[in-house]
Amino acid sequence: MEKNIHELHSQLETYIKENIYSSSMIERLSIEYKRLLAYMKEKSTEIYTPELGEIYLKYRDTIIKKRTHHHYDARYVTLLNGMLQDRWILKISRTKYDAPFPGRIGSFFTKFLEEHVAEKRLKISTRNNYYRSLYKFCERMEYEKVIELKDITAEKILDFMSSVRNCKDHSAIILRAALKKLHDKGMIDRRTSKILDHLKIRVRNEIQTYFTADEILRLEQSINRTIPKGKRDYAMILLATRLGLRSSDIRFLQFSNIDWKNNIIRLEQFKTKVPIELPLLVDIGEALIDYIKNGRPKIKSKDVFLRANGPYTTMTSTAFHNNIRKYLKRANIDYSNRKHGSHALRHSLATNLLKNRVPISIISDALGHSNTTVTMDYLHISVENLLECSLDVPMVDNNFYLQANFK
Repeated sequence: MEKNIHELHSQLETYIKENIYSSSMIERLSIEYKRLLAYMKEKSTEIYTPELGEIYLKYRDTIIKKRTHHHYDARYVTLLNGMLQDRWILKISRTKYDAPFPGRIGSFFTKFLEEHVAEKRLKISTRNNYYRSLYKFCERMEYEKVIELKDITAEKILDFMSSVRNCKDHSAIILRAALKKLHDKGMIDRRTSKILDHLKIRVRNEIQTYFTADEILRLEQSINRTIPKGKRDYAMILLATRLGLRSSDIRFLQFSNIDWKNNIIRLEQFKTKVPIELPLLVDIGEALIDYIKNGRPKIKSKDVFLRANGPYTTMTSTAFHNNIRKYLKRANIDYSNRKHGSHALRHSLATNLLKNRVPISIISDALGHSNTTVTMDYLHISVENLLECSLDVPMVDNNFYLQANFK
């Protein structure tokens, strides 16, 4: 059995996306794909076989002195071999998401879920989370001998919610929608339909998890830009602090994403697959040029940012996170009660823009969000925040109230 490595990896990635979508898994496999591809190029071949995979793993053992419990390279080869044999060997949950819900009331919730998913255009992963919650609810109602929908009471719902240990928020969200539907049909009373409306599942952290503009400046200045690693880290961190790019979009940035002539960065966001276009700011452009000319390993790769030491592949998310933490510590910035990865830098940019009265729509565009509602939730917008961004109400001329038709 054999197949072109590019086609085989694409087949593997498509299978993951269609069956158990996991951005972290796709990201991890992308890194292993690039490592294997570099090895195969040295061997002057693009045809993958199980025999080649075995030889590759022996080669990897010779260059990795200490193995961790994460054998990602071996896992990747196993997955490729599985694709060659048209079989899937990744562990998938045994839960059957198409089985009807149990009990006499199960048929209603089965139909409700499918209609709700279609109406809200929910992702498969979200639908499956809701499915698990409703399945447990129907099981509980069957145990409680609830035969008719009208027998569902507020007390039974609260008893069920108190028994939920995991994904309580999913249970509350989908049950609220189902109870509203039941009330609209006249099957339950108003009290029962509203019993979960004021139930707080997730408590917002009142401590702001962002860094001020002064702290961001201190972070950037703490990086030693006279060494190759510092040149790389400075450029990567600027992309987070100045443009708000996610870790994956920074680490997987390619030369083709940079339009030097028009000073624009164009890319398809790794997480959402939504295209985004951002300005190539002067500071970022200069930092990129400095790294590419004076700090980047002299090897051919379409990726801009590479590891400082061999093998020269893209940096992992953990390594990037640890780098940010190291520079925060070097800048004497207290992050003990705050998130301190690349996402915190992205959040900081958005929050500081908001404090400078930048409109939500512009912040949403800068972050690559699909709509402003996502941005408002992302920023935990409060009434106080909105008042700070509000425009002054113009004075009304006294003559306005003297108009003949004004009442």
